[in-house]
Amino acid sequence: MAVSTGQYLRLRHLLRRLGAGPHLLTQLDTALEADRFIGYVLAADHQIDLDGHPLATWVITRPFTDLVAWPFIGVAPTAIAEATPPGRRGPSASGPELAADERQHISAHLRAAAEQAPRDTVKGALLRRQAHYVTGFDTSAETAEWLAAIQGEEKRRLRSTAEWSPSWAVVRSGAHSIARKGDSEALPEFIDAHVSSEECETANLNYWAYWLGEVADPQLADTFMVELSVDTWRGDHLLTHLVGKLDPTNPYVDIVVHSLWALVIRKPGFLDDRNAASMTPTVLRLLDERSVSPRSRRELEAVLYALRMAQRR
Repeated sequence: MAVSTGQYLRLRHLLRRLGAGPHLLTQLDTALEADRFIGYVLAADHQIDLDGHPLATWVITRPFTDLVAWPFIGVAPTAIAEATPPGRRGPSASGPELAADERQHISAHLRAAAEQAPRDTVKGALLRRQAHYVTGFDTSAETAEWLAAIQGEEKRRLRSTAEWSPSWAVVRSGAHSIARKGDSEALPEFIDAHVSSEECETANLNYWAYWLGEVADPQLADTFMVELSVDTWRGDHLLTHLVGKLDPTNPYVDIVVHSLWALVIRKPGFLDDRNAASMTPTVLRLLDERSVSPRSRRELEAVLYALRMAQRR
């Protein structure tokens, strides 16, 4: 059912009067974008509009991605989890649901988008990267096999270079996807091979900052990763997020550790005795677990040293 702009604004004002918080209301806009995306894919065939596809026109954010993933993985986005109502009497869905044939259609469409996207353009790389990543929320064995195969192709295209390129961003996202599927070597291998230059360290941090909302302006291409200075965003939210993800069971723990280390190196000034003291126990616990890669352990030890120095200032 179509809703006019006026009706939508009246709904927002009504929800605010009824007690919905401003932060929750901002999720309404994102939810509309996610719903539009799901509707677009369900209505599309596998002849992809390479220029107009939603995943080719902007760099998606964490709130958007969490909403799209919700019907696939059954986990409510963090931003709205506290607002989820208690269960009703009788059978009721705990969140949005997709029928089996709808899930299969979305997965097949996204695989087709990734396979048809141009290999030599910035827009094509953006579509490939984001189609890979969103496809990864499908839990089927077929999707897991496809992700591993497509990541192998992307790595061969990138080769063993430490220079940034749009393909670098594709391989970075692909490493996250297959790590989520259980490949514990994907992210350590990516870090060792492709995050050794200043340019790529900057790209990794800028992407994290955008993903978590510290870079507020919507981005239209992955090139922002190397065009932005890390001085254009603060890093407080990123620091809190990374420390909160220092968990040996987190499939992304190696990139989390590396990014925390790089953030502390690039922005040491925002460490003070208070936040350093609160972070230290978490870092020590992960070191005691002895469950991270040797590189991650060295980087954690460097972070711990920086935290102790900050507490002595």
